[in-house]
Formats: sequence, structure tokens, C-alpha cells
Amino acid sequence: MFLSCLGMCCPKPTTNTNSSTRQFPTVIEELCHQFSLADLKKATNNFDLNRVIGSGIFSEVYKGYLQHNGASAYTVAIKRFNDQGCEAFNKEIELLCQLRHPRCVSLLGFCSYEKEKILVYEYMFNGSLDKHLQDAELSWKKRLEICIGVASGLHYLHTGAKRSIFHCVLGPSKILLDDHMEPKLAGFCVSVQGSRFKSKQKQINVEHAIGSWIYLATEYIMDVTITDKWDVFSFGLVLLVVVCRRTYYLLTLTEKELLENPVEEKIDPIIKGKIAPDCWQVFVDVMANCLKYEPDERPTMGEVEVQLQLALSMQEQADITNSNCDYTLLSKTTIPMEVKQNVM
Repeated sequence: MFLSCLGMCCPKPTTNTNSSTRQFPTVIEELCHQFSLADLKKATNNFDLNRVIGSGIFSEVYKGYLQHNGASAYTVAIKRFNDQGCEAFNKEIELLCQLRHPRCVSLLGFCSYEKEKILVYEYMFNGSLDKHLQDAELSWKKRLEICIGVASGLHYLHTGAKRSIFHCVLGPSKILLDDHMEPKLAGFCVSVQGSRFKSKQKQINVEHAIGSWIYLATEYIMDVTITDKWDVFSFGLVLLVVVCRRTYYLLTLTEKELLENPVEEKIDPIIKGKIAPDCWQVFVDVMANCLKYEPDERPTMGEVEVQLQLALSMQEQADITNSNCDYTLLSKTTIPMEVKQNVM
């Protein structure tokens, strides 16, 4: 990648210990603000562990408070990479500087001085989707709206930039919610760039495992290849998580148990009875198609987005005509066997 080629991982020593004075490619300088290390230390109370709001293999994320031109402090998320996170830092800043979409988290700037590699993002006040699913506090309509937003973001990644971008680690923990409960994609440190848009997409082979095992696409498990259909498969599992209260349990059942345990029986109690049958049928059809064993049989994210919009309109229309807002689902939807066989 072009940032690595320019030595971003190994900046030359400088006498200014509090600033990002390293020279970066012009496009990065124009699109991405360089914060001083002193400002980021101040914003996080010298990286106080009590400010940590998330962590991963390569980094920790802090809640910080920055000031600009004497104005009131504004809240940001500050990701500080560890010694093993240099490549992830390079990849994420390269990708995020290219992205301009309301469903992708915004990068506000960075700091790179000696061993310090830090990225600064907009702060997402409502945290990650997985927390809200665990707390079982989201209505069915809001869950559906969040899924549509995520599909829109993935569609943009696959088709909206000069080169396709494959997220690769999509899951509820990588879907953040802003103060209006609108979703934004995060976690691009292991994402992969594909071919230029409108050119024929090629399979990309990777040498090491990435992502959570439960969200890995079948083709990656079989031959370690990546295409845009990896994200489609992962999104299908996100749809399953959104409606089921015990998804991890479902994915570890035997084949006989799967056939005897339709998804309808595992729907989160808070939304049970709130899903219109027509909406549900479209939703589960989308989920099943996303989870197809063969990548070429899965839909594009653009097609998924359109179908989920249709499901939402069906729900809204049903709610208008059904004053009781209480529905019964008569269908029996089981998880495709190929999904079970390849996530075990």
C-alpha cells in the first residue's frame, strides 16, 4: 500500500515530541488532520484506562474530549495502536481517507510520532449494535432500519469507491450507532481492497485468518479467498443475530436439531408478535439468499438493500391496517445446512 511504501510505519526522528510532523502523502495531508500527541494525551487524561471504551488485537479505543480554537470540548473516539498494529494503522487510515458515506464512521484525523500510531474518529454515542441486541431494547422496525443502513454502507464499499472495499470482519460489534440510532460501519483495520469498480472482480487470497469464526464465509474457510460475497454472507448472519435471541446456540446444533428448531421459535421475545408475516417472508428470503453456499448464488448488497426496503414498507403498511399490531408467523424457517457445516 502506498502509505507503507512511504515509510509511514517508521517515521524519522524529530525534535518535536508532541506533534505529528512527519511528512505524509499530499492526499492524506489534505483529507486528514494531524493531531499533536500532546493534544491527544490531554483529551484522554494521558490515556487513562478508565477512558477505554473498546479494545482489539491491535489497539485500544478511548473516549476523548478535544477543543478547537477555544470552543467547547467535543467528544471523539481515539484509537491507539500497539506495537503490532502498525500495518492495521496504515490500512485503516488509507481506506478511511477514501470513504465519504453517512453509513461509514468518519475519520477526523491521526497522529504518528515514533511508536505512537493513533486515529481519531467521530464519537458514536450509542455504542455498538451487539450491546443493544444483548439488552433486547430495540423494536423490530428499528432493527430493520439498522439492517437497511448497514446494507447501504456495504453497497457503497463494494461499488462507491474507485476500488471495491471488502469489510471482512462485519458483525454486530462493528456496527456503531450514533446519537440518532443511525448505524455506521467501523473496524476497517483488516479490510481488503479489490479490483477497480466496474472491472471484473478477482478472488483475493490471504495468508492468515481474519475475522470472527462465526462470520467467516464458506469460501474463505475452504480455500482462504475473499470477494465481495464474503461480506454478503457475513451480513446474512448479522440478519440472523438481529432477530434471534440465541444465535450462537443455533449455529452449534446438530443437523436434526436444526431441522426441529425453526428460527421463528428463537425470535427475541421483545419483537415476537411485532413482525408482519409479509415483511418476515421477505426478510428471511434475503437472509437465506445471503447464506447460500456458493458465492455466485448470493445477491449483491444493492439487491439486498432494495429487498430490505421492501420488507420495511410492508411492515409499515401492515402496521397502518393492523391497529392491534400483533402478528402470528406461520412459516417455519430453518438455517441452511451448508451454513451449519462450514461454521463448525
